[in-house]
Amino acid sequence: MSGELARLPIVYEPTVTGLPPLRPYLADLWERRRFIWHLARTDLKAEHYNTVLGQVWVVIDPLFLAAVYFLLRSVVRPAATGADRNLVIAHLIWAVFFFMYTNNVVMTGARSLVKGGGLILNASFPRAVLPLVAVVKAACDFAPTLAVYFVFQVVLGQPITPALLFVPLIVVILTVFNTGVALLVAPLTVFYRDTANVIPYVTRIWMYLTPVLFTISEIPAGLRAYLRWNPLYPFFAALEQIFTGSTPSLGSLVAATGWAVVAFFSGAVVFLSREREFAVRL
Repeated sequence: MSGELARLPIVYEPTVTGLPPLRPYLADLWERRRFIWHLARTDLKAEHYNTVLGQVWVVIDPLFLAAVYFLLRSVVRPAATGADRNLVIAHLIWAVFFFMYTNNVVMTGARSLVKGGGLILNASFPRAVLPLVAVVKAACDFAPTLAVYFVFQVVLGQPITPALLFVPLIVVILTVFNTGVALLVAPLTVFYRDTANVIPYVTRIWMYLTPVLFTISEIPAGLRAYLRWNPLYPFFAALEQIFTGSTPSLGSLVAATGWAVVAFFSGAVVFLSREREFAVRL
């Protein structure tokens, strides 16, 4: 037969573990990488990338949020000097940018399967494509905010040191973590539709428990031991060290990597073990 063979439909057969054969599944998922990219681009254009104002809003929206939090900080615990004020502003900006990256992945990933119900019912493809589209979309929104922050790092007089070279590493580890969380929450919305209404409140509480509105040094010693169990804590601890001119501690890097690995594999196992039921539940 000349040319490429026609793509055969995927047939899920019973397995002992409940997971599909991973090698052909991952190979099929890799073949869909361009589809994932184009689907993410299409969704972004439909939401805000089709206008100049929409593209600018990707950066302006979290900046407004950081400004609101700075006003809150000014009332609750005002910075005494200009240097302290600039440090607080810088911390709020990068912390909001990074947390919004995770928040957007969770929010979009939770609705990815329900939103893509038509595709699931009418096409044969690895269902993990849909939460991966949510991760790609959030990463595309996050990239310009990260570029803009480095301008603030200079304008606000924050240190420019070789420690900033660790930022891409933290972004990669955080992306792995976010992917795992997206794979974990996506099936929850299929089986429990009210999950989509609860998640915004969960992420808001999560933000308050994460060093976003405050720095690590401002956390009381007695409370710090409990907040360390927050999966995002080591990420923000490492980022705070980086943006204040210090090399991130090995403990923070190891802890962040550990949380990323646990989240990714837990999310993958939950997602793949339930994937065959999505069409029935939708």
